Amino acid sequence: MRILMVKGYSFNRDVPQYSYPLGLMYMASHLRSNQPGHEIEILDLRCHRHPYDLLQKQLQAWDPQIVAISALTCEAESLHRIAAMVRERNGETVIMVGGPHISACTNDVEEDLNIDVLILGEGESAFTELIRRISIGESISGIPGIAYQVDGKMEWGAPGELISDLDTIPFPAWDLVDIKKYAHLGRAGNVRRGRYLPIFTSRGCPYRCYYCHNLFGKKFRCRSAENVVEEIKQIVETFGITDIEIYDDIFNLDLDRAKSICNKLLELDLGLSLAFPNGVRADQLDRELVNLLARVGTTNLAIAVETASQELQKTIGKNLDLEHVRKAITWADEAGIVTNGYFMLGFPGETTEQIRQTIAYAETTDLFFASFFIVTPYPGTPLWDQTMSSVDSSSLDFSDYNYLSGYFNLADISGDELRLLQKEAYRRFYSNKRWKILKSIPRLRIDFRNAAWLWLGRMRDKAGFRAHNNEPQALDAGNSG
Repeated sequence: MRILMVKGYSFNRDVPQYSYPLGLMYMASHLRSNQPGHEIEILDLRCHRHPYDLLQKQLQAWDPQIVAISALTCEAESLHRIAAMVRERNGETVIMVGGPHISACTNDVEEDLNIDVLILGEGESAFTELIRRISIGESISGIPGIAYQVDGKMEWGAPGELISDLDTIPFPAWDLVDIKKYAHLGRAGNVRRGRYLPIFTSRGCPYRCYYCHNLFGKKFRCRSAENVVEEIKQIVETFGITDIEIYDDIFNLDLDRAKSICNKLLELDLGLSLAFPNGVRADQLDRELVNLLARVGTTNLAIAVETASQELQKTIGKNLDLEHVRKAITWADEAGIVTNGYFMLGFPGETTEQIRQTIAYAETTDLFFASFFIVTPYPGTPLWDQTMSSVDSSSLDFSDYNYLSGYFNLADISGDELRLLQKEAYRRFYSNKRWKILKSIPRLRIDFRNAAWLWLGRMRDKAGFRAHNNEPQALDAGNSG
């Protein structure tokens, strides 16, 4: 069968970071491994200046029998537009959708009659079984992890089971993407440019932070150290790329495995440059692992602190040991690893004093960089259920929905004050760190376009919305409840 896999496009260009569509690439490789012979292409609309013109040409030239679309919440508008274009082009094409937005906000997509199938959660097994049945003309009823249209209504199957042995999943289908294109796009959490490839070494997170997704479940599942090292070795040998980014939720939850990966990479001496833009749990780091990460070539390490209020740490379900985090940041600094701290401002009920506590914590650590995001409730999270349960999601502009936009104000302060505190956080942090950063520029090989975005933030002044007492209101209206 001819299968076109499409990565959705966000109309909001304030986030200059686009990584590879790993979800689609894993699904493609899983399908190939189990059912060789299908023709598969991946079209990442984010990589093109005129994405929908290109999609139209691709549909016209290739006439795919199946179109599988993946989208984040900020790409929801694009998702519906892509489905409409495909349906208008050929009414017989089977349209499948999956990804974080579909799994978390099914009511946004189940009423779209252009969409035939929803793939929920981890998609490899469901996608492969769907293609098998469609290709032989068999009913798709009963496949776990999907929902499908029957006479204008969605029929829901049983929940899909998570893949327990991640070593059984083939490496991503790198041949289906243009690696050169991604070298010129901003990365997920790095201030460098150039050719790189990302990998996942684990899935799932046992912690229950109430603002976080549940796409891969709450059980930590990890690939073996041998399997991870083999993928990195293949990347170096096949593509000549030594710049690797690791996208796990928590790479270091199993300390022994993390250290084993490092030791095996040290034995191979591949000349790697590693970055962790997403997933280490800072209070699970020890000095030995930090030093091993430095020796194996780690240049960047993201530290997600969120808040320096121990009370809020409990409320949000993160429960970080903040003093251990401070030590881990210092260990990384001493080992020559650049750290980027992630902080969230504006939790429900958060006060000015608690926000200032977070700002003070950030500026008194040995962090190189810091990002201060406005808390955003995403569909499918406990935070959404707490703050947005009575809000009609169709009234929200998902195209403007991202961690930079400040679309909501959930705190116990006005929207104007929250904005001012966010700006104060950036000003205080970078006034304190400017000489540290400037002295390190030759070593960091910084791309200044991306660095400026990280350092200064993109804090727009236009009004957004907030949820309080179950009512969406203008951000600048303040919190009167």
